[in-house]
Amino acid sequence: MEAQLDQLQHAANQGGSTAALVIAQNQLSRLGGLGQTIEHARGVNLVSIRAEVTAVVAATLATVQQARAAAAGGQAAELALHEAQAEAHRTTGDFLRDFYERRIFDKYLNFTSTEDERAYREREEARQKEIEKARAEGTPEGELRAIELQQAQLKDAGAHGATDSPDYQRWTNRLEAAKSNLKAAMAPTVTHERSPQPETDPLDSIAPSATVDPEVLAALRASGVTLADPSQQGHGVAARQAATSQGMARV
Repeated sequence: MEAQLDQLQHAANQGGSTAALVIAQNQLSRLGGLGQTIEHARGVNLVSIRAEVTAVVAATLATVQQARAAAAGGQAAELALHEAQAEAHRTTGDFLRDFYERRIFDKYLNFTSTEDERAYREREEARQKEIEKARAEGTPEGELRAIELQQAQLKDAGAHGATDSPDYQRWTNRLEAAKSNLKAAMAPTVTHERSPQPETDPLDSIAPSATVDPEVLAALRASGVTLADPSQQGHGVAARQAATSQGMARV
């Protein structure tokens, strides 16, 4: 559980559910308190906490499994976003080179007047500064804004004759593809942030007689606590350390 808490914390930092993290922390605390209760319990008291032991273990296992699934999903989404952002950065960098350095569209441009050309060049220069500023942020949002600025600049050039260039449609398609890919990679995070957060601990719904997973049994045995199969007769709880110190072989 302690190992999984780190993954839940990471998932929460990436916009995941903080409620799941709180539930896991509470369960870990309850397990610690339960261990102390077992250590000092005798006779009928051990019988009375059997149901709680089983429920806590089952709920803890469920939370751990959910944590693993959430962490795996969060890591996959994070990787996809990183790749989409990197591709968008390459695309906006290539556009800056082709449009502003190589001036591949300039020979196709035509203007109705000197004032028309001056106004176009002012917009072109202003957009270049905004594009470079957006890219310098190093964020998905910045890359998305840079792409949208480049699309606006390309359309502006197209309105002045750049559509005659064989590169016009290629760049139209490439910018749109990078934009769509980046927005799709950003969407899971936004959706996750807006989704309802779990508010209840699995302990509220798990029956005391739930079968305990063998992995959890092994972990409890390693710490000195033994659980019998809750579907069988008997008390099902023993504290090895208590048995050694108090002469109790098994309850």
